[in-house]
Amino acid sequence: MTNPSAFVTHGIAQAQRALSAVAAMTNAHLNPTTLKRTLAQRARAELARLEIIIRRLLTLMALGLVLPPVPVRTSSGHHPDTERVETKASGRLTGLSPRVLGPDMDRDGLATTARPSGPVQAAPILARLAALQELLAAPEAHAKRLARTLERQRKAGEAAPIALPMPRTHRMPPELGAIATALPELLRDAFKSWETSG
Repeated sequence: MTNPSAFVTHGIAQAQRALSAVAAMTNAHLNPTTLKRTLAQRARAELARLEIIIRRLLTLMALGLVLPPVPVRTSSGHHPDTERVETKASGRLTGLSPRVLGPDMDRDGLATTARPSGPVQAAPILARLAALQELLAAPEAHAKRLARTLERQRKAGEAAPIALPMPRTHRMPPELGAIATALPELLRDAFKSWETSG
C-alpha cells in the first residue's frame, strides 16, 4: 500500500483492533482493580509496541497535512497532548505520549527486572490503554497539533527525526507487523523535504 493516507487509515484500523484485543485480554470493560502479574506484563508489552506504532502513524499523518499559518504567540510551553519528537541523536521517533515505556520495560516492551509473583494494580495499564484509544478516536486533531510541533522544530533548524526498525514484528499479528515494518521507510521518505522545504 503506497498511498500514505490509505496506509495511515489502514494502520489506525489495525491499531484499534490491537487495542481492543488488549482491552479484552485485561477485561477493561469490567474496570478490574488488579491483574495477574504475567497478564500485566504482557499488556504493558503490547501497549509499549502500540504506542510506538500509533505515534509513527500520527507523525506520518501530520507530515501529509497542509496547515494554514498561525499568528506568532509568546508562549514557551507545549500543548499537553504533544511531546517533542526526538531527533537522530536520541535514536527513537516519538511524538504524542510523555511515557514511552513502563518503568520496568526495556525498548522491546519486555520486563527487565524480576518481580515477586502476585497481582498488580490495573489502573496504570487501563489508563494507558484509554489514552491510546482516545488518540485514535480523533487522530486528525492530534496530527494537526503534531504537525505544528514538527514545523516549529524544522524552522528551528533541528535535524529531521528518524524511526528505527521495530524489533520482534514477527510476533505481532501479521497485518500489524507489516505496518510496523513499513513505517520507518515511509517516514524516511516523508521527511526527505525537511531540509529543503520553506
